[in-house]
Amino acid sequence: MSIEGMKTEMEIIVTGCQRGLSTAQKMLYDRFAPMMLGVCMRYTHSRDEAQDLLHDGFIKAFESIGRLQNANSVESWLYKIMVNVSINYVTRNRQIQYTDMATLENQEDLVASMDETPIENDHYTMDQIVRAIQELPEQFRVVFNMHEVEEMEYSEIAEQLGIQESTVRSHFSRARRMLREKLSNLKSA
Repeated sequence: MSIEGMKTEMEIIVTGCQRGLSTAQKMLYDRFAPMMLGVCMRYTHSRDEAQDLLHDGFIKAFESIGRLQNANSVESWLYKIMVNVSINYVTRNRQIQYTDMATLENQEDLVASMDETPIENDHYTMDQIVRAIQELPEQFRVVFNMHEVEEMEYSEIAEQLGIQESTVRSHFSRARRMLREKLSNLKSA
């Protein structure tokens, strides 16, 4: 058999999923669920909520897998689905209050929050960082994840959340400051 005729394991799994084979769907789920659960957990306060989002994300994936053309990109494709499901859940099912910069009472607080110094993660475990992110108030956590983790531009976030870009910038800066404080409290404890 020629090399072109050989399929990778992932190509076999994806082809099976495209045909609706439950064994292939289970293989895909088992391979990627732990990683994708981590994606969903960044946007929620609880593991139960994250598991619900994971379930919803895999349903969307199985419904649309017929359009996936490159089996080797299945991980990034699933990742985008999970991020979108999580962001949609947060923005649709919660009443998040985003405060525009112009309405902030304490402008000194805003200026202090604009510090762009990187958060050093050398002293913290990934679990500590994820837990600190999960403890952020939702409106700050969502913006932080979208910008810092998903690498979305401020303008993209503003459009997706339906808020002003200045609000996105201020919430991101405040999230960074709160996260830095939470992590420094761990260090001193």
